[in-house]
Amino acid sequence: MLDQETRLKRNHIMLMKHQETSWYSGIMMMGKSEVSDAEFTAYTDGVNKKYSRPFMSKIKDDAKLRGLIMHENLHVALKHIQRCGDLFKENPKLANVSADFVVNDIIENLQDKANCILPDGALYNPMFRNWSVREVYMYLKKEQDKRKKDKQDGGGKGNGDGGDKQDSDSPNGEK
Repeated sequence: MLDQETRLKRNHIMLMKHQETSWYSGIMMMGKSEVSDAEFTAYTDGVNKKYSRPFMSKIKDDAKLRGLIMHENLHVALKHIQRCGDLFKENPKLANVSADFVVNDIIENLQDKANCILPDGALYNPMFRNWSVREVYMYLKKEQDKRKKDKQDGGGKGNGDGGDKQDSDSPNGEK
């Protein structure tokens, strides 16, 4: 059985060699990609990427691990930390969820599902196809405000979507 550091490196190389994901090789080589023993999922500071050993050990399918790797690297490629800093300051959780919907849309729409797929529980909604982080954020903020107003008005009836997806923790970590 491979240790998680070797597994991470091997899957980086597989992504860098694959025709569909090789475009991100330069981004994958930027900064450090490290495995940590801490309990989280994965995150990026905009350059460096950290992956949780306990979380990685739960992902048995390497295509799903490559999905996680692509997820973090797409945040770097799209400069979410730098370009949306104001959103992360205003509401870090909502901004994180919005950015996750954007990168997961890209991953979900890759053609070769054997190469790279979203890990179980990843935030994805086809409604957000080709939306920017700001567009998703504003939409989710509006929906969140609408639900709060409905509760304050005593309606207590949600919008019928079965839950507050934007309030759930991303399985891919805080950014």
